[in-house]
Amino acid sequence: MSGLIVKDFLILRKTLRSYLLILAIYVAVAFAGYWSSSFVGGFMMVMVALLPMNTFAYDKQAKWDVYGLSLPVGRTKTVAARYLAVLIMFAASAALTIVLGAVMNLAGRMEEELGEYLFACALCIVIAMLVNAMMLPFLYKFGPERARIMFFGVIGVIALVVVVVLIPLGGLEWLNSLDESALEQAAALPAAAVAAGLVLLALSFLLSRHFYGNQDV
Repeated sequence: MSGLIVKDFLILRKTLRSYLLILAIYVAVAFAGYWSSSFVGGFMMVMVALLPMNTFAYDKQAKWDVYGLSLPVGRTKTVAARYLAVLIMFAASAALTIVLGAVMNLAGRMEEELGEYLFACALCIVIAMLVNAMMLPFLYKFGPERARIMFFGVIGVIALVVVVVLIPLGGLEWLNSLDESALEQAAALPAAAVAAGLVLLALSFLLSRHFYGNQDV
């Protein structure tokens, strides 16, 4: 199964290099003070949300499923490898986000507070996890072409939910109004949201495994 994970990253190596180049440019602009550091952290999470669609598109172009299902791996492990690759991308992006925030904070180039930056990035991580949890079953069921259209609907639904929740709170500005004890409680929200995102990914895996198991190749 590890070979399938490596295969996904080999497929994405050119795309990842392009994203890293764009990220380097965005980081330079953020250091110059034209963008907030939260924007750069959000960019990385958005890229993670888009990458799985590219792997499905390349697999279909290369007719990978016909060959892959002839290997002694099985459909369940094939789907599990794709989800593990997505989780590795999340972990790498989260680590880069934390490093970026720490460097910018030490350099005095961060416009917002470090806690607010981490909270905003955690929110982006959760949104990206929700996008993947919803999109991966669509990709297995309908294929990359039709799922790309559905992607915009998924983004719209998630954005609507976020807006409905955050607008009454005044966006992230409500963090500034919290006292120390309330801020400590609010700090637990991202961890709880990430845990909920992992649960949704697990449920998504079961759905994707069902769709892929019933798929004729």
